[in-house]
Amino acid sequence: MSTNLRSSCRGRVLIADDEDTIRRLLEYNLGRQGFQTIQAVNGREAIAKSDSDLTCALVDLKMPEVDGMGVLEHFKRHHPDVPVIMISAAGQLKDAVAAMKLGAIEYISKPFDLDELVALVRSAAKMGEALQENRGLKEALTRPAPDSRFAGTSAVARKLLETVSRVAQLDSTLLITGESGVGKGLVARMIHRASGRADGPFITASCPALPRELLESEMFGHERGAFTGAHQRRIGRIEMAKGGTLFLDEIGDLPLLLQPKLLNVLQDRQFQRLGGAEVLDADARLIAATNVDLAEKVAAREFREDLYYRLNVIPIHIPPLRERLDDLPDLSAQILSRIGAARSREPLGIEPEAMSVLKRYRWPGNIRELENVLERSAAFCEGDFITADDLAPELHSASAWSRPGPTDEAGNAPEEADANGVPQVGGMTLEDLERLALQQTLVLCGGNKAATARKLGITEKSIYNKLTRLGLR
Repeated sequence: MSTNLRSSCRGRVLIADDEDTIRRLLEYNLGRQGFQTIQAVNGREAIAKSDSDLTCALVDLKMPEVDGMGVLEHFKRHHPDVPVIMISAAGQLKDAVAAMKLGAIEYISKPFDLDELVALVRSAAKMGEALQENRGLKEALTRPAPDSRFAGTSAVARKLLETVSRVAQLDSTLLITGESGVGKGLVARMIHRASGRADGPFITASCPALPRELLESEMFGHERGAFTGAHQRRIGRIEMAKGGTLFLDEIGDLPLLLQPKLLNVLQDRQFQRLGGAEVLDADARLIAATNVDLAEKVAAREFREDLYYRLNVIPIHIPPLRERLDDLPDLSAQILSRIGAARSREPLGIEPEAMSVLKRYRWPGNIRELENVLERSAAFCEGDFITADDLAPELHSASAWSRPGPTDEAGNAPEEADANGVPQVGGMTLEDLERLALQQTLVLCGGNKAATARKLGITEKSIYNKLTRLGLR
């Protein structure tokens, strides 16, 4: 076996052909492009040298011992993420088409154009990387995370866990709402693991994280030639979730142009890849999550009303951390256990004084912020217990709890305030409560109205309307 390997190897390509001249020609030209080549003189040797780490395989249709179709079948059965390109001779068009139906990504006829073949290998290499990434994504998403239960024994936590256990056995669409960082993804995974689809994949699609120009292709997949750059067929997230659960995170950011297509999937349980005519079944349970008020987005014509009602079949609301502070000890123990496992050490504890500090904080970033705080505190902790001194200074500050509230004409705080200046809400009107929430969140976000809107779960337009109505600047 001969190889041409450069220091910047672009991948490993199997060349299976019984013609020595063809093998040497491909070895030389692919080697110039930075590919490492592995040669096989017949089908049996090709099968013996096959593995899942190959970038792609070039397989001749007619070979001794085992023909190209047999090699292709082996790859599809044992190494499905390795793209296979078939090499056919003149007059083998029918066999080449049959190979495509069996799963070959492309075929090229002898005598072939070397530039065309190198371009095919490059394209196959990109496709192989994407397939392996998808496989890793599936494995990561379906593998239970360590200690990924919803921690807490408060009445709020118990009620949420009871709801999760009830809806898990249903196959209905769910809409999980709550502020950023409260654990919407965690609850979605819990529902999946407790459902009848637990053996299927759990696939996540984050609507704001995916580029808008690629979101439709990512969701529905595409056929070869569907658009510029679509060199090969690609399956989308809906198809990847077959038999399992599709989790659409931050569904409020789904572009209006895509909303009718998702509505059709929910209504008809069918879809088509971009550029394709084949109608495919959407065999996946849909769980959507949002940190904004979709009803307000509907009113602002930023979200389709019919899609909203299709998503909101069974709503689940996750309260913010400040409304379940009794769960802080359980949550902290769970997080510290995970941190300890990552560092191969016993988990740290928390001294009572430090826990008191944590319980006085308002946690605008919810559990995600708690994780960051404990990660940082654990890094500075020198003993077995996190002390109050190990906590970040901002957690000790009165401003972490006390935010500017309503004032009278002279600028004085109302009498209904505690020693820290925190307004007591008992007896306040709903308008005063709304004003207080808006003022405090604006201060928390440094006056940024877009960030304030996200924190409050409303649109930026609503922020301006409320500022005008409440007489605030």
